[in-house]
Amino acid sequence: MRFFNLFKKNKVEEYVEISPVYEGKLKSLQELNDPACFSSEALGKGFAIEFSNDENEVILKAPITGKISAIFPTKHAYVFESLDEVKVLVHIGLDTVNLKGEGFESLVSIESMVKKGQPFAKVNLKLIRENNLVSDAIVTVLPESNVHSMDIVDLNGSFITTDNVVIRVKK
Repeated sequence: MRFFNLFKKNKVEEYVEISPVYEGKLKSLQELNDPACFSSEALGKGFAIEFSNDENEVILKAPITGKISAIFPTKHAYVFESLDEVKVLVHIGLDTVNLKGEGFESLVSIESMVKKGQPFAKVNLKLIRENNLVSDAIVTVLPESNVHSMDIVDLNGSFITTDNVVIRVKK
């Protein structure tokens, strides 16, 4: 029986714990009022973080330990992949792709390894707001992750920090 276990893919982590990328007010995806994409959970289940209105520029931190598997050319969205192949999308704002990268600075590159809490992007919130765009940071577990179970902590409306765990995923 041990012989056949050699060909099984070993799980690296029992759970993948997903944290906010910055401190702020925790919101449900439904509160984003973006039915075509995030509110409908077309890009997976998750949460949003509303930044404080007095923040002009923020440095976002990795929600999980893993590798950067994608960075959108406009630097407004990143995909993190855990060792167990759980894919986490971080999308900054709604319709921020229209800024064509202005106001976004990437601190990492594709395929680089990151630790949870490591800075990965600098964002000019003032510029996003001046363009009348929603600046919330959106974090979702992408559907192609094929997770076994997912627990989302009910902290809606609470002020949370990057030390909090909002989603716990079992692959």
